[in-house]
Amino acid sequence: MKTLVNRLAHRPWPFVACLLLYVGFIGPELISAASTTAVLLGLVLLALLVAWGIALLRRGFTHKE
Repeated sequence: MKTLVNRLAHRPWPFVACLLLYVGFIGPELISAASTTAVLLGLVLLALLVAWGIALLRRGFTHKE
C-alpha cells in the first residue's frame, strides 16, 4: 500500500503547486537574502525541486500501463 507521500510525489499537481510557491514567494526571498544560510537553503530547495521534476519526467516517459 502506497503512503500519502509516495502518491503525492508521483502526481504532477503537487509539483506544480510547490514550483509556483517557490518561484513566486520563497525562492526570490531566499536567494537574494543577506544571510549565507538562507541563500544556501534556497539553492537546496531549488535542487530538490529540480530532482523532483526530473523524477516525474523520467517516470512519465517510462511508465507503462
